[in-house]
Amino acid sequence: MSRRDRFVQWAVTATALAMVAFHMINTQVLMGSTYELQNVHLFFALVLAFLPGLAGGSRVSRIVALVLLVAGIGGTLYVGFSIDHLQMVLGFPEPIDVAVGVVLILLVIEATRRSWGLPLPIVAMVFLAYFFFGHLVPGPLYHRAFSFDYVISYLSVGLTGIYGQFLSISANQIYLFVVFGALFGVLGIDALLSELGKLAGRRLRSGPGQMSVVSSSLVGMITGASVANVAVTGAFTIPYMKKRGYSPELAGAIEATASTGGQIMPPVMGAAAFLMAFFIGIPYVDVMLVGIVPAVLFYIGVLFSVHCASLSENIDAPTERADMRAIAKGAPSFLIPLGIIIVLLIRSYAPDVAAFWAIIAALALSMLRSDRPKLSDLLHCMAGGALIGAKIAVSLAVVGLIAQTLITTGLGSKIAGLIELLSMGNIVLALLLTMIVAIILGCGVPPAAAYSLVAITAAPSLIRMGLDPLAAHFFAFYFAIMSAVTPPVAMGALAASALSRGSYMATSMKGFKLAISGFIIPFFIVFNPVARLQVEQLDLALGAIIAMPLSLIALSATLYGYLLTRLTRAERMLTGASALCAFGFMTFRQIAHLPLEWPMLVASVALFGTAVTRQVTERRSLARQGKSLSTSET
Repeated sequence: MSRRDRFVQWAVTATALAMVAFHMINTQVLMGSTYELQNVHLFFALVLAFLPGLAGGSRVSRIVALVLLVAGIGGTLYVGFSIDHLQMVLGFPEPIDVAVGVVLILLVIEATRRSWGLPLPIVAMVFLAYFFFGHLVPGPLYHRAFSFDYVISYLSVGLTGIYGQFLSISANQIYLFVVFGALFGVLGIDALLSELGKLAGRRLRSGPGQMSVVSSSLVGMITGASVANVAVTGAFTIPYMKKRGYSPELAGAIEATASTGGQIMPPVMGAAAFLMAFFIGIPYVDVMLVGIVPAVLFYIGVLFSVHCASLSENIDAPTERADMRAIAKGAPSFLIPLGIIIVLLIRSYAPDVAAFWAIIAALALSMLRSDRPKLSDLLHCMAGGALIGAKIAVSLAVVGLIAQTLITTGLGSKIAGLIELLSMGNIVLALLLTMIVAIILGCGVPPAAAYSLVAITAAPSLIRMGLDPLAAHFFAFYFAIMSAVTPPVAMGALAASALSRGSYMATSMKGFKLAISGFIIPFFIVFNPVARLQVEQLDLALGAIIAMPLSLIALSATLYGYLLTRLTRAERMLTGASALCAFGFMTFRQIAHLPLEWPMLVASVALFGTAVTRQVTERRSLARQGKSLSTSET
């Protein structure tokens, strides 16, 4: 590494730590107005986006990175010193304001491209083109003409668009949670997760896969980010699974799917969940509580899918015993910070304050360990979290551009109306259209950005059609999250395949199959209030407790063709019918308006029970045959 590269690396780390320090201090001492905080947040994010470009690469690329870095610093400094002026001239900016606004728009789009690739910038450019030229579009998408200065003001220097609610949420709620998640590396709980996984899966043939699911779900409770989760837990779960006989593709798929669930696992459900609280207008703790039942259901479905997939690859049960001493040693470092977050959120503290104290607790606990980490390791982990937070910040700044376009041009309400028109007032068709939109927008786009776009465009139409706002937004939220394992662009599967060295497309397809429960649960959330922790009728609530997990288990068995052993064609038909009937119990009354839920639940239990009985009988018969053969050979 050259001297220049070492200096750049040092500068990136120093800037990242300065960003962390600023946000930590701001939770205790307010360091400016909302716009000033957003601007400082954007300043750091742009610097961290372009500064690494000064190392390595060609001379031209380094010059481009330097120009972008200087432009980012200059643009944010100008906004910082001109906030009062820019608020006064909203919609009618001066020439220098327009120039700075254009620069900031281009910078956040380029920073997002460098951080997340092309999909989100392309979406942003399409919306910006519509803002400028939508008055030339005939038909219902037409909007009145806007001057160039007016558009630039509303998109950036008017302190809307880039400086909107999305960047504010990134600065005030999301950022410190991302930093806290990055501290996982110094909490000393790698051994804890590994041993808990062994404890959870020791007596099952799918034990190595179950270990990955348990480990990733626990990490997900802290990080709330699928790709980061894959990187943290996949480093030890994927090699372990491959060693036990899993194919590289299935090992990567299990890790990607389990890590994707981290974004729906309370208490830290990722950036999109904080945005949901903003859109609905409720405290984040309410979102967290409603997310408990769907998250548990998701992991029930994933655990059983992993079991079936493991049987299909003829995996043997692991023999390792869990080290209870390692579990006891690592548990406090995991549970105490997590408990602090939960208690403070329930007591209505601001999310960034809860994250602040969780970070302090994590650092203190790491120092109390006999194998305490080096200061350099601590700083490295915090800097890594700051870099991830910066990437989320620039992506949300771009979402702010798109959101402002939707609002100012009225395109958001037009798209919502189009969904209502295409669905012809049918809520099921509207939900399917919303699902397709969320999955398409999630192709290569950060989940927070994908959810935000669906929340702005599709969710309002669902609410107008009579859906509970929480149900409508959770529906959009789930499908935006599931895009991480949905081909053709599945970011979680991409990261996992890089670690497993398996085929990316095969990994993403297997991950999609493992995560099938994530595509069913959103409909439970919409059609059955029990999934939202709302009990309207006690008997239906008790029935739902049976029907929800039964439908997911029966569906997984049908897809993989395994239950206790390989399913015959008749048994597979039984489990498939059971899954349909259980799903019907959850949704039929709302869809068809016929009170047939109880016959459906009884039929589901009977069908599944028949399949299990046949499997148990077959296993006993095989065991007797094997014993007889052994006796005769003797």
